[in-house]
Amino acid sequence: MLFSLIGRILDIYSIIIVIRVLSDWIPNSRNYQLVQFLFIITEPLLSRIRKILPRTGSLDFTPIAAIFLLEIIGSIIKNL
Repeated sequence: MLFSLIGRILDIYSIIIVIRVLSDWIPNSRNYQLVQFLFIITEPLLSRIRKILPRTGSLDFTPIAAIFLLEIIGSIIKNL
């Protein structure tokens, strides 16, 4: 039951990352408190991954790598 809960939390965190990425397409979205909250929640993981991934110019593949990593961890935990 605990592993299922952790897996569910990781799924929700992945969704939060997607919402953050989509909010970047909205002009001046960082002025909204919800977007600032999403930034605060997701930036610790994304900044760590950004340090590992090579720069690719103006495209940021960090959210994709984070979601991929969360999915791998989640599938391992759910299978325990």
